[in-house]
Amino acid sequence: MITTENSRTKPLTGLGILKDLESFNINDIDEAIQELEDNIGKSYFGNGWEEKLQVLYSLKKFAEKKRLATEIFRLKEQLVERLTAMHGKHKAWVTVANLVNELQAEGKGREFVRDGLKIELERLENGFTAFDLLSADDIHALSSEIGIDPDTLYYAVTEIIAKRKSEVIE
Repeated sequence: MITTENSRTKPLTGLGILKDLESFNINDIDEAIQELEDNIGKSYFGNGWEEKLQVLYSLKKFAEKKRLATEIFRLKEQLVERLTAMHGKHKAWVTVANLVNELQAEGKGREFVRDGLKIELERLENGFTAFDLLSADDIHALSSEIGIDPDTLYYAVTEIIAKRKSEVIE
């Protein structure tokens, strides 16, 4: 439960308040919100309680944004770690930065960025091939470019991938 300052503590001022906000647990904030919502009008009266509830809503929003930002940071670090082994540290950071920029450019929020990073991490962990990302239109365009029947190209690529996967399993 969130408690208020008692008489023996030094009052927080300036940026000290913001640093202390980072230590709040979102479960504690939810518990305090629930307590106020349950008791306002029953045992808590006056505008002061409504104002305190609004402050708690703001704290919850702040805590959720901070949690999401921390999660995105950790996902970026994991991606860089995985990509460094394949491409080197500089190229790994550039690749992750470009991916984050592309996801942010969609304008769908931090959750979208987090989910996109998770998908990319899964793709790296599961070893998706470039063929997994090709659409039927891509196969038709490539087949017409090199002068091969699309079905023949599709089956040839799937056979190569199947052989590689069976070699990995064995």
